[in-house]
Amino acid sequence: MTNQNQAPEPTLKADLVLPRPFCAKCGHDLTGAVHSAVCPECGRPLVEVLTREPRFSKMTRRYESPTRVLGLPLLSIATGPDAEGKMGRAKGYIAVGDVATGVFALGGLARGVVAMGGISVGGVTFGGLSIGTFAAFGGGAIALLGSSLGGFSVGLMANGGLAVGALAQGGLAIGWLARGGQAQGVHAWTLGRTPDDATRALFDQFAWLLGPSTGGPGLQYGVGWTIAIALVVAFLAAIPLILARKPRDRVAEELQQTAPKDRF
Repeated sequence: MTNQNQAPEPTLKADLVLPRPFCAKCGHDLTGAVHSAVCPECGRPLVEVLTREPRFSKMTRRYESPTRVLGLPLLSIATGPDAEGKMGRAKGYIAVGDVATGVFALGGLARGVVAMGGISVGGVTFGGLSIGTFAAFGGGAIALLGSSLGGFSVGLMANGGLAVGALAQGGLAIGWLARGGQAQGVHAWTLGRTPDDATRALFDQFAWLLGPSTGGPGLQYGVGWTIAIALVVAFLAAIPLILARKPRDRVAEELQQTAPKDRF
């Protein structure tokens, strides 16, 4: 006799689809890899690297290219949370991720020689908060040893709404040599007022950098110099790309050398 109070056995729903499996090390899609104990791409044991995309995000991506430049993957991508909910951390010559570190970096938090992101730190930086060594662009831009351009701008040469630096130009300019709608500094030139002879002489001396000492602030000069610095640094950072190489498959090379040649 069948016990009517017995709980029914659990069954899987027909429409239940498990998230896509992938390798946590190299990002290789492991769909269909049912007869292999290792990742076909990187060779790591599946028991160590097998993971699945989280259901709550289809933006998760993990990838590292086999080509190396200066010991780093040419391209590293790590976006979206992993199976444990941790944000992606990309590290490569070109890095794209939630947290990206590389020569060229793009991400929410980007760190690199050339970095672009919500918060960017490096040599040349672009972002909401941009902290660069040589050039910085952003809502808040800080250039430690170079030129900055932004709503709030700090640098040796600062340009923006509020500019603070040795050479400053903008709406409110504060610096040793300052020019703007309102200027404060050792040698300050507020628009609509006539500067003293020493201040005018200094602006004439730095006209190649700040623009002519007639009319308003030469912000176009500041923009031009900041862009020029950024392009030079980006070009120098890209030079090692010529050293990019794919890993050699020595087994394939030996097989090719020992393969019998066709005879005619």
